[in-house]
Amino acid sequence: MMFKKVTFFILLSCMITNPSKSDFKEIKKKAIINNPEIIFPIPNNLNRCQTKLYVPPDFNRVEPILDVQAPTGYGLDNRFDYALNRFSNFSFPCGGGNPEACELVKEVILNWAKSDAAKRTSPSNHEDRHWNDTLTVNLWVASPMMAAYSFAKQIIKVPVEEDKIIKEWFEKIVKKNKHLMYGMTYKQDTQAMGVPKRAHNHALSSAIAHMELGILLNDNTQFRKAFKNYEAAIKYQRGDGSLPIETRRGGRAMFYQGRAMNALAVIAIIAENQGYDIWNYQYRGRNYHNLVKFFIDFTENNEIVFKYAKEMRSPGPATNYKVQDLRSNSGSNWGWIYAYATRFPNHENIKRLKSWFKDESKLNNYQRKILYQLKNISKRGFGSASWTVVEPFCHFTK
Repeated sequence: MMFKKVTFFILLSCMITNPSKSDFKEIKKKAIINNPEIIFPIPNNLNRCQTKLYVPPDFNRVEPILDVQAPTGYGLDNRFDYALNRFSNFSFPCGGGNPEACELVKEVILNWAKSDAAKRTSPSNHEDRHWNDTLTVNLWVASPMMAAYSFAKQIIKVPVEEDKIIKEWFEKIVKKNKHLMYGMTYKQDTQAMGVPKRAHNHALSSAIAHMELGILLNDNTQFRKAFKNYEAAIKYQRGDGSLPIETRRGGRAMFYQGRAMNALAVIAIIAENQGYDIWNYQYRGRNYHNLVKFFIDFTENNEIVFKYAKEMRSPGPATNYKVQDLRSNSGSNWGWIYAYATRFPNHENIKRLKSWFKDESKLNNYQRKILYQLKNISKRGFGSASWTVVEPFCHFTK
């Protein structure tokens, strides 16, 4: 197993390039899967990973939830979030190489597959229920379970017939919950006018699921789908690095900017694990670094988002756009920085953050929150990994 891991990382380091715009175009059209079934490799160094299985022997094995019933207004079907939290008791240590945890991961997923769980019955009409149902499945079932199954396949032997049942179910739920939003653009009455909807965080979540499915099935077509969504999000950001679709959302403007940045980081890391470096893709000076710069600019001066956030488009419970809903303990808000800071430790964005350490007494609350993440990259992890798919502490860092 150790020899296989070392060989994998040697091959990976040889394959990764630093693409220009033209290189990204080639990746988007011609990328192939170089490491079938390896969505995220289990790291050689497990110091940052959860490796112990803490649940008791009689712990509930996460019973299948058969039908998706998300609300027609703001929100998702939270039963699946609760199930994911319980499933994480197995998937996190499996991602740290624990064989017992990986057996439980396989057991849970096989049970869900045999039960034909997570059936979506709402129409594909792009109305609220469709948006909420598809995100529920992609975010809390398909993506985390496929990543966990990939971990399990790296550690334990799965019988051929069980593997077939599981993969057929994954293919079914990913395709049934497809919400890539190709060919759709925002029209009038919004600051996102002219921006393709495939850059929306929901579409990015669907793209991640397709990318993972492609790797499990060794299907290059499914794998490539995510690059089109990634490209749109980078290309259609504003010059200041704000995402037009996300930053109009009231008190959750930066909450959703962070979630979209997490989704983009997941796509970039999964691509990286197949030998492709898309982190530095840029279009007319717009790139991932610019998104990070806007987030840092916001923490220094939170008023810069107000002109966008005041549109109050689907803010959920955060109805005061002058108070941005960012929690220090949320991987869905901050997981991206674990990937970014360890890949670009000498970038001016990270240097800027580190300069704040000189006198923390002058920092505002938002600045302290982002510095808290930077300080703890090598010390702690998040208890939830919805928008990061896996533990950023373990699988985002380099």
